Amino acid sequence: MQHAALAQRIDAIETLMADRLHLRGGLAQMQRDAQAHLPRPIRPRLAELVEARARLANPATARALEAARVADSCHRVERVLRDIPKGKYRRRARSRRVGIAALRVLIVVVAALIVVYMRGLA
Repeated sequence: MQHAALAQRIDAIETLMADRLHLRGGLAQMQRDAQAHLPRPIRPRLAELVEARARLANPATARALEAARVADSCHRVERVLRDIPKGKYRRRARSRRVGIAALRVLIVVVAALIVVYMRGLA
């Protein structure tokens, strides 16, 4: 039962990271993307949670898991994430999406101009 509770806490941390840091993907992807947003002492704790989630997926490896250490890591990561203001990274995430969309449009326009030039239509 303790392993199920740990898995739920790790899921809650993933949801909290998505909410506070505006990140997408699984916990491992969020961990890589959140490196610049989190304090240095928390980064190894978050990596430990990613590993713990993988271990909890298999009952044989879940038995070898140090539940108290994982629970402590959950508590520390939750505390740091709750201290982050809710909309702090929203503008940055929105600007990043707009920038990526503009870059994609630019690539399509440049590719179309190259095709027109190569065909001799210009």
